[in-house]
Amino acid sequence: MSLGEKLLKLRKKKGLSQEEVADILHVTRQTVSKWETDQSMPDFDKVVPICNLYEISTEELFYDEVSTPREVEEVRIENTTTYQDYNRKKALFTTVAVMLYILSVVVIIFFSTVLRSPIVGVCVFFIVIAVATGLLIYIEMMKPFTNEKKKEKVLTREDRLYKRITSVLALFVLAIYLIVSFLTMAWGVTWILWIVYALLTEIIKLGFSLKGVDIHEEDE
Repeated sequence: MSLGEKLLKLRKKKGLSQEEVADILHVTRQTVSKWETDQSMPDFDKVVPICNLYEISTEELFYDEVSTPREVEEVRIENTTTYQDYNRKKALFTTVAVMLYILSVVVIIFFSTVLRSPIVGVCVFFIVIAVATGLLIYIEMMKPFTNEKKKEKVLTREDRLYKRITSVLALFVLAIYLIVSFLTMAWGVTWILWIVYALLTEIIKLGFSLKGVDIHEEDE
């Protein structure tokens, strides 16, 4: 089987069109067509993204048989189990972090209005924020690697959708922040809107995570 025939078979197995593959790999549809008809070879920097897209190794792309079905299935099960366990922990840690972000706002309001101790409230506020942020950093550091070398991230439709949603949300929060700040001149308080923005982005990411979608935030 030629490389072009293999790429065609893999694309159909994934249920993708040439336009969709071209969009994910940042090439033209004509380029994908030339690959699949053996008129040209993928550039070196596209080999890893292609393998990531079709969930195969580079050896499997260029050679017909490099491992037994049993070996492939064992690796697949091991990686799937590892990522399922990680996703459960990530959902739990993210939920706790989101709750702490909400609690931080409640704390500063409580100390400022009820106990009349705004300085203490600010101190406790930053402690809670630090703990919540630490949880998010920790869970990202716990992200498992596959048995292969670390793969280059390929942005999916969900990644791009997440970027669009958070970009629109950032502009919306910025507009509210500027309007409220100029109207009230309470710049020392309105910055909390950015905490709300961070909270909302984490909630959105958590929603994707609960659906089994792992969001990649690398620049396109």
